[in-house]
Amino acid sequence: MNTLLEISGLHLNAGKFALKNINISMARSDYFMVLGPTGCGKTLLLETIAGLYMPAGGAIILQGRDITRLPPEQRSIGLAYQDSLLYPFLTVKENILFGSRGRGKAGDPQIRRHLEQLVEAMNISGLLDRYPAGLSGGERQRVSLARAIVKRPPLLLLDEPLSALDPRTRGAMQELLRQIHLREGLGIIHVTHDFTEAMQLGTCMAVLKNGAIEQRGAPCDIFFHPATVYVAGFLQGENLLAGTILTINGRRWFRQDNGPLLFGPLPLDCGAAIADNPGSQKRKMLIRAGNLRLGRQPPESANSISWTASVSRIALNRTHADVYCHGSGNWQASLSLARWRELQLSAGERVNLWVNPENLHIIPEN
Repeated sequence: MNTLLEISGLHLNAGKFALKNINISMARSDYFMVLGPTGCGKTLLLETIAGLYMPAGGAIILQGRDITRLPPEQRSIGLAYQDSLLYPFLTVKENILFGSRGRGKAGDPQIRRHLEQLVEAMNISGLLDRYPAGLSGGERQRVSLARAIVKRPPLLLLDEPLSALDPRTRGAMQELLRQIHLREGLGIIHVTHDFTEAMQLGTCMAVLKNGAIEQRGAPCDIFFHPATVYVAGFLQGENLLAGTILTINGRRWFRQDNGPLLFGPLPLDCGAAIADNPGSQKRKMLIRAGNLRLGRQPPESANSISWTASVSRIALNRTHADVYCHGSGNWQASLSLARWRELQLSAGERVNLWVNPENLHIIPEN
């Protein structure tokens, strides 16, 4: 991997809160999502990378250069906050060029050419002579992004840039961020509390909890194979069961607590290997809603684990239908809209639910 940023053993004490042993490695081609709830340290991490806080320990290496103790202006890093923080007394053009003007580079022909390309690509060329008070939320955010990248920094830090936007504007901004990432060749670290946003944009992801990284990896791997109950819950693990790992005739099974269901035999790659660890065999099991099948007839495959339940309610989304059922527990299955139209389900109807063993994932209870 052509490493752009290497963070190792980063510690920061900020009053009663601390960043603890942060380790991140990313390439220029990465769109790195940092996901976590409010107060977990996401913004503090960005500001430490940007140089607004000095860490108590660890190292930050950007393009092979140790920037751990450098001031912000010597780091070549762009930073854009959730609130666009534009100067109200400057025009859009003056806001974008503000940092360059302070360093005497606003007249640099390369920066001017890049400005022309940026404002055209970001559809703000008609706004250059306007003031921030006359801009919409989406326009302000695009201006803020242009200001952060006009000097072509190798790394762009984004602090929840989409959270204040309406759904339509948010979708357009997501596409714009993808284009910026690819066209500008920027490495991006983007923090958010929205796991859907993280899944749609990220090529890699870290989930933050109380100032420490709980899990990192490819978004798809974290989504389907969360390492902890915290990660599963934050990524909206729809069917999360408490139970016990059993060994029957040399094979591992998961027995549901307070219910009749027995799931298995468990494949080795479903997380069941953690049952070899000493201590309690109490575990959680995750079945993603998209992997829980539903129909009026039982499954055809003899390997499927099946049971019956009653439909409680149905929630339609733009891309799928969530069907909530009750029977041997509470369940959520996600159907394509085509499958939902085919079944024409109604509340109270009895249905068959089933899952294939390869779609079971076992998680430590603590």
